[in-house]
Amino acid sequence: TEAMADDSEEERTKMEAVRGQTAAAKNLAFLKARSMDVTFDVGEEYEIIETIGTGAYGVVSSARQRQTGQQVAIKKIPNAFDVVTNAKRTLRELKILKHFKHDNIIAIKDILKLPGSFADFKSV
Repeated sequence: TEAMADDSEEERTKMEAVRGQTAAAKNLAFLKARSMDVTFDVGEEYEIIETIGTGAYGVVSSARQRQTGQQVAIKKIPNAFDVVTNAKRTLRELKILKHFKHDNIIAIKDILKLPGSFADFKSV
């Protein structure tokens, strides 16, 4: 009976772990789905093709420059200034990337400046 008690306790522990993993997976799926709901307003110069990735604080979409047909990646960081840490990370990333020239690192081609007032400026 002691062995049976150990087995049932082990099964209970496994089930709790599975439930925890399932809950974590659902939370991750929700966050990814929510992050994929970012609107990319890129003006007339670019045409958004599809969302290609999400990260800790940004979403990346592939796009095509209308005039040249060149394919580019556009990263958007929604509400970039709501959390100071994210604003600092964004600034650090921009500063670092402007110095890199390597085939395996995407270079900054442009920073889109959309019309509107400073008060409307919430995303990068």
